[in-house]
Amino acid sequence: MHVKIIKTTFTILFCTFLTACMNLGQLNYKQVHMLKKEGFSLTNEGWSLALPEKLLFDFDSTEIQEAHKASLNRLSSQLQKYDLDKLKIIGHTDDIGNESYNQTLSEKRAQNVANVFIQAGYKQQNIQTFGRGPSQPLVQNNSNENRAINRRVNVVIIP
Repeated sequence: MHVKIIKTTFTILFCTFLTACMNLGQLNYKQVHMLKKEGFSLTNEGWSLALPEKLLFDFDSTEIQEAHKASLNRLSSQLQKYDLDKLKIIGHTDDIGNESYNQTLSEKRAQNVANVFIQAGYKQQNIQTFGRGPSQPLVQNNSNENRAINRRVNVVIIP
């Protein structure tokens, strides 16, 4: 009887371990560990890091602040070190202003972040850029604080 309980327990634990290993988003343990350390989380789109507007851009601007280019370069080096060399970079805005203006703003921000990665050694063909404008808010655009949360650029790892 005890042997049967031990075998069943071992089988359950082993299956749980295998399931956990499969949920790494097609990456190895070291890559996932580094991504989590950098602040990435596994989403429906893949391993994603949201970079808030205030960390990269002035309000209503597409130019990356010089002080933050070093952080993007460091992130780029880390990702390349772990052979994570294919990216999707997605720009987002809040819902204030004209929708076509926000779409263009989000596209330009995504491209400017991509340009930093390209200058740091990424191949242009390995980076996809998208602007989603105000179409995918994280929270309701019902306050200045929430709008600031929705203005962001996401870096998504393509396995």
